[in-house]
Amino acid sequence: MKIFRSLALLLAPALLFSSCQIIGLRQHVERMESFGIVTVRISPPPTGAVTTYAAAWLKKNGELRAAGVQRVGPNGVASFTLRIDRSYMVGAFTDTNGNRSYDSTEPADYVTAVTPLSLGDPNASSKIVKLTLIERHDLPPGTSMAIPKEDAELGSRLNFGLGEVVSLDDEDFATDAGGSGLWRPLTFLSEHRPGIYFTEPYDPARIPVLLVYGIGGTPQDWRYFSEHFDRKRYQVWFLHYPSGMRLERVARAMATGLGLLRERYGFKQCDVVAHSMGGLVARRAIEELAIATGTTFVPRFVSISTPWGGHAAASGGIRHLKKPVPSWLDVAPGSQFLNEMYSERLPQGTRHLLIYGSAPGGPFWLKGENDGVVTVESETDPRMKKAATSVVHLPYGHVEILQQDKTLTETLRFLGQG
Repeated sequence: MKIFRSLALLLAPALLFSSCQIIGLRQHVERMESFGIVTVRISPPPTGAVTTYAAAWLKKNGELRAAGVQRVGPNGVASFTLRIDRSYMVGAFTDTNGNRSYDSTEPADYVTAVTPLSLGDPNASSKIVKLTLIERHDLPPGTSMAIPKEDAELGSRLNFGLGEVVSLDDEDFATDAGGSGLWRPLTFLSEHRPGIYFTEPYDPARIPVLLVYGIGGTPQDWRYFSEHFDRKRYQVWFLHYPSGMRLERVARAMATGLGLLRERYGFKQCDVVAHSMGGLVARRAIEELAIATGTTFVPRFVSISTPWGGHAAASGGIRHLKKPVPSWLDVAPGSQFLNEMYSERLPQGTRHLLIYGSAPGGPFWLKGENDGVVTVESETDPRMKKAATSVVHLPYGHVEILQQDKTLTETLRFLGQG
């Protein structure tokens, strides 16, 4: 079938497409749309000396039930995936006596009437609840309240990483994680750990470079770059995310994560290098960062083989499926996401190197010059090409371009300018 061939082409980098992936897609997307993300930021952050717990809870059938009970890490951030048709109380406490219950004199805080916004809404920001843990004295001395029993139907904790040092061989980065992130993004959020990861402890003397993969990918796509990068000047980070999510949501999460890391470490700049659809995510995140902070600390942005003009196969998927993969809605030519991106310039002070590839012998159904996955016409969309600081063509296919010394050399040359 032509549509399957076209979709297989779009997903060729990860070799993920098969008809069985479509089975259950509609049900999964509909379930995902019934959940949203709520994030809490706790002040002061836990020191590690004692445990701080965060939880969301509500009353169900006259009894308190919890969703996503979790220990809070030293960054003071915890997240939940919660049903959007419920209103929750969200809070945290420091368990100073270690009994896994809140006692009347322990530091705590909570808010009521928290309703998540749907993961299917590209324009909805994840709710961030600010909690200040103080000793509360509005309960009788000796009062102790156990954490309510967990109810998985109400939601769960969202495990994420922010500044953790990992290896590319981590099982969370295996190829099947990329497939899960594309076809089952809600499952990815519960079974994997999205976030921004380090490959070594933070070093204030070196410039951070965040690498962003494309559709169906994982950080392992960047193995060649990671192993051959200039580690004397740079430290390599990775964004791990479900590529089936709406791109606006992913971009905002990336911007939030970078902002939190900057608050923690105080770095003055962070360069970004992105491949394929990751370029769309990264460009939008850079814009979001500038809006949120009033400045830009991303002076250099490199995109590699990005479908700036969209991909026709995504339009085919949208036409043929009642509930397509959500990110296809944004990658389709003429999408609202792309049109809004065209209308916005990169923040002043951010320079963009646009690298595009091409290779002979591409599939016959992919019209025009292409790299085996994306057409050159899309890679060099005039609206993006004209705004780029520099444009470089390399004679490589969509996947192999990330394994080439020439690609890395051009990237490092651009990052080292200015």
